[in-house]
Amino acid sequence: MMNSIKIWLALSLIAGCMFACTDVETIDLEKQAVEDLYNKRDKDKWAEEDEQKRQNYEDSVRIAKENERLYELYLADLREYKKTKHPVMFGWFNAWDETAPGEYFNLTLLPDSMDIVSIWGNCFHISDNRLKQMKEVQKKGTKVIVGWIVEEVGNGLQNKPVGGWSEDPYTGIQQYADAILDSIAKYGYDGFDIDYEPSYASPWGGMHCGNWNQGEPWSKEMPIISCSQDSNKDYENFFFQALRDGLDELEAKDGKERILNINGSIHWLSPSMKGLFSYFVAQSYHGGYSSWPSRITERLGNDVKDRIIYTETFENAVANQGNFTRYADFIVNTLDGVAGGIGAYHINADAAEKNEYRNVRKAISIMNPPIK
Repeated sequence: MMNSIKIWLALSLIAGCMFACTDVETIDLEKQAVEDLYNKRDKDKWAEEDEQKRQNYEDSVRIAKENERLYELYLADLREYKKTKHPVMFGWFNAWDETAPGEYFNLTLLPDSMDIVSIWGNCFHISDNRLKQMKEVQKKGTKVIVGWIVEEVGNGLQNKPVGGWSEDPYTGIQQYADAILDSIAKYGYDGFDIDYEPSYASPWGGMHCGNWNQGEPWSKEMPIISCSQDSNKDYENFFFQALRDGLDELEAKDGKERILNINGSIHWLSPSMKGLFSYFVAQSYHGGYSSWPSRITERLGNDVKDRIIYTETFENAVANQGNFTRYADFIVNTLDGVAGGIGAYHINADAAEKNEYRNVRKAISIMNPPIK
């Protein structure tokens, strides 16, 4: 009996060990198999994801390079187009300042088809950010020029030459022209816009011309612009010629076209000076463009018709912005396209709403319809 019990216990222990060992081994195998399965699946998934990321990166680099190439081609085409003869879009840009709130002050918002922009105020001592803006606009073939009202030597400039302006009229006027040209070269502007207004009243009294004090030496006020339509023109004509000669010299150095515009009292210019100017900009504000063609051509001749730019004012004049296309219609329908183009004073006022330049763009498309 005891032997039977011993044998039974021994068999039970052996069986228990066998079952215990079998159960443990089965669990380990399943766990390892599951781990292997998950590891393989994760590795495959990670490899797939890595490959997709690599492909996406390569695609994005390729697309970026292609977009850059296409954009450079677009800019090249734009620059070539702007070299062709066509009615231009011109504008005086007010209060250029990248630190001011809003996009009204941002030069780069101008339409790509903008031909010439004249900086009105705050044009020197410009920051790196503004220089960057200007270069970006110039890459599109847009000419960025600068200008102000000229009456006497020194107007528009803060600095005088060492020793001051010469008391000799022609030497002093040449110094002034050279100082303007130096500033244009220093900042990379494309030319000068003479605000010539001797037929307009000055807010400081008198007219926008030089202070010609009778009996006083020229050196007292250093006047340039004559207060007469037909006489005393020597100094202003010398000044105009000095600017044109200097701009031609800059152009010869770097091959970049330089513009010399004149706006305001165009009908007071000496006819002999008309060949110096790129464009004659009529201040034909508030829809007053119809009388200007004859006013200018009677003075300067019919051969300047295609260099006259007719301008509106957007300064505090929302209605003028909305009606700006009438200037384009005048160019196309009345003048049969024989004009320099159109423009606006405070042109960036058209960007005040949604930064769109909506009215300027419409006018451009009327004068120069897009090719379909």
